[in-house]
Amino acid sequence: MGRPVLEHDAPADAPPRDQVVDRLTVLLTRMLRPDAPVTEQTQLMDDLGLSSSLGLELLLSLEDELEIQIDVDELDEDRMATLGDLADYITANSTPR
Repeated sequence: MGRPVLEHDAPADAPPRDQVVDRLTVLLTRMLRPDAPVTEQTQLMDDLGLSSSLGLELLLSLEDELEIQIDVDELDEDRMATLGDLADYITANSTPR
């Protein structure tokens, strides 16, 4: 029968969360060249000044690197307050290309 699927579980074919965190960290560091290291607790807008246009560029780059499609219908500022929040959202709302 298998285990029940819980709402917060990532889709079986989604990239692992740690891989998403790693790629987001690399991309944000490359794009924004922040003074402090980027971590899961980094506030994307408050600490890094991530704009909506740079956020879109970040998501498109991540889709290309991980060969995924991210469902952005439910994505808003609350779901991407920190790098960890964004990684959680992407892990739960992406599918392979």
